[in-house]
Amino acid sequence: MQFAHNQSHITLHFEPKHMALVDEIKQILKTSLADHPNFDMIANAFNISGRTLRRQLAEAGTSFQKLLDNQRRQYAINCLQNSQMSTEDIAEALGFSDVANFRHAFKKWVGLSPAMYRQQFQSTNNSLSA
Repeated sequence: MQFAHNQSHITLHFEPKHMALVDEIKQILKTSLADHPNFDMIANAFNISGRTLRRQLAEAGTSFQKLLDNQRRQYAINCLQNSQMSTEDIAEALGFSDVANFRHAFKKWVGLSPAMYRQQFQSTNNSLSA
């Protein structure tokens, strides 16, 4: 941790050592989400043990699950906003074992069910274009 003094404001600068690893994992997840990559697959891709990967992600202030959930959330939001994919199809594309699990996760991420999110997004867009 480093302290910086800027125009009489004190700010903290965190310099995680493993941000390059985090960025690479984000890219892998973004480009291969449909292949349902799991923790062990990612550790193997970097040729490191699961324990080492978990430790390095923790040092960077994150976890594999947080990175995966973020990518899943972004994909789901994009689908709900820009396609007519059903909730069932989105859940399947993201590798959820059942649509109820996806709905629960989405509500935890966004605060709304997928159907309510889509409805709210569409009504907001319709009122903006009117």
